Amino acid sequence: MIVPTGESTKPRIRDLGYAPGRFPPGPQNSILDVDGVQVGQVTIHEERGIHTGVTVILPRGPEETALSPCYAATHGLNAAGEMTGAHMIYEWGHLACPIAITNTVSIGKVYDALFLWCMEQSRKRGENDLEALRRFTIPVVAETFDGYLNDICASVIDRDVVNKAIAAAQHQPKVLEGNHGGGTAMICSGYKGGTGTSSRVVPGPQKNYTLGVVVQANHGGRPDLRIADVPVGRLLMEEDRKRSAGEAEKKEEAPEGGKAMEGSVIVVIATDAPLLPHQLKRLAQHAGMGVAQVSGHSAGRNFSGEIFLAFSTGTSPNKLAEASNGMSYLPPVETQGVDTDFKEEQLKPYRWTEYKLY
Repeated sequence: MIVPTGESTKPRIRDLGYAPGRFPPGPQNSILDVDGVQVGQVTIHEERGIHTGVTVILPRGPEETALSPCYAATHGLNAAGEMTGAHMIYEWGHLACPIAITNTVSIGKVYDALFLWCMEQSRKRGENDLEALRRFTIPVVAETFDGYLNDICASVIDRDVVNKAIAAAQHQPKVLEGNHGGGTAMICSGYKGGTGTSSRVVPGPQKNYTLGVVVQANHGGRPDLRIADVPVGRLLMEEDRKRSAGEAEKKEEAPEGGKAMEGSVIVVIATDAPLLPHQLKRLAQHAGMGVAQVSGHSAGRNFSGEIFLAFSTGTSPNKLAEASNGMSYLPPVETQGVDTDFKEEQLKPYRWTEYKLY
């Protein structure tokens, strides 16, 4: 059964009185605060133990995503997982297709569905297939393993599910967190994980820039959980030990191994700052610092798959040479440093780049 899109019922961390970071969030504290970005989610629950879904991100909406590519870059902290299209992004420095996040065994089906959808859109624009393929980039599909809470071998996600997620992106007002979309059956730090999102507004000398993220969290054990640099997971386990005469301690010491145990985390970063691929690469790299701050030593384990993607809607490869759109030049350059800090649900970019964000 495909669950209709609804409201997330769980409170966010700011609702509980803790506001992480220096910079203010955007209006939704969501990747949707980056102008033009759309997100659609489909969630599936069936009685036979199936709990899964897919999250689709349209960097510039259904039309402009293909016509106006976004500069992009990827980074793998410990890339024992999959993100299709990463090699083409590395080679070309941009993407021109939707981004999807799902479970491990659904990569191929979602990839195929995105490809067919892109071809359908190009035909509607009157392009022949060769014209479309000349512009086309490989679909970007990332995964994490949901086999503990989902009958992953049933492989129920199909083309219809992906098309529904793309359609939902065009009218879905919010990114649903937790048990929604690709994050439906994910586990993080020993608790229920899943989909998360946030945004920050970064002040600049002439204008402000917005940066937003979507995270699919499926990594770490309970001892790894940290909030505001407090080892919350270990403190909670200590309370459990006192109540249960050591049962929690035995559980902590149980050996861990394999991708299913160590999990993965996918981070997609969007910004309207006019960054180039090498700068987006640096931005993507710093996502790992944030994952480590929230999840301690869970980041970078042997079987974990921490894969990060950053893209910019601030400019486009096919517009730089057009003086009429105001993007024929880039702002003055300065030597820069990057210190991007993720904490809990947030991304704090302290970036004085060649475009001097602030």
